[in-house]
Amino acid sequence: MKKIKIYIIWLLLVLAGPSAYSQLNPMGSIYYQNQYLANPALAGIDSVVNINGAFKAQWTSIKGSPRIQYITADLPVKSRKVGLGLLVYNESAGLINRTRATFSYAYHLKLNSDSSFVDFGLAAGVMNEWIDLGKAVGDLGDEVLGNFSDRKLYLDGDFGIAYRNQKLTIQGALPNLKRLFKRDQIRNVVDRSIYFAAAAYKIAIKRETLNFIEPKVVFRGVENYKGILDVGANLGFLQEKLMVSGIYHSTNSVTLAFGVNYKRKVGLLLQYTSNTSDLQNYSNGEFELGLRYSFNKK
Repeated sequence: MKKIKIYIIWLLLVLAGPSAYSQLNPMGSIYYQNQYLANPALAGIDSVVNINGAFKAQWTSIKGSPRIQYITADLPVKSRKVGLGLLVYNESAGLINRTRATFSYAYHLKLNSDSSFVDFGLAAGVMNEWIDLGKAVGDLGDEVLGNFSDRKLYLDGDFGIAYRNQKLTIQGALPNLKRLFKRDQIRNVVDRSIYFAAAAYKIAIKRETLNFIEPKVVFRGVENYKGILDVGANLGFLQEKLMVSGIYHSTNSVTLAFGVNYKRKVGLLLQYTSNTSDLQNYSNGEFELGLRYSFNKK
């Protein structure tokens, strides 16, 4: 029984919907390949339907280490004034599993030029949390297991805003609105994301090999942890068929990514993130594989 309690407490310190460690090193897709994942205001900003999916493995040398998967779809409607999006997100670590599903509505307000917009987005959905008792070792009647398993599915949501033109994008988001407006002491036991802000500027380069450079600065707030600064850049090569990016995190970790685009329809992204400075002596980093498919609506 004591062993189970210690194990669950450790996992609760690891997890926060999404996991606390994921807040320190989030899904790498949010920076360039799939910005909708971090901000519902960016749903449907392209002229095509985008379907994204990714798998992330953390601390692969540790048994029961976190695994994260997600799939998103977003598309424009009504002459691109409105964007719709869908997100299904799942993570597991040891005994604990979480699944979150949200639907997003975004409105894209055109300014005095065709290439400048202010975007507003709201996501709403449900979160479900449960324990895989098949992996438990010890007293299955322990009240800690029972109390966690009794946690009911609940409503949650996110809000986002952005300004963008052909070169500049400035955005901000407030995730996990339920925990922002109504603190739940049972659920709110670990760190959580409290805000996300970013600015990027895309510089076109008219060369056959190098096509653009897009530097980006991100600042993320995590409750009970100091703010995290991310600074990096994405480079496009060979008519944007190849992408290379690097991001330094103020947690003393680094994300490196390599992407391939085929006919602007299929994109493959491979990423590696080193551990934060506090964990570098205990385990290896994180590996992420992302896939994107884009197509025109009929």
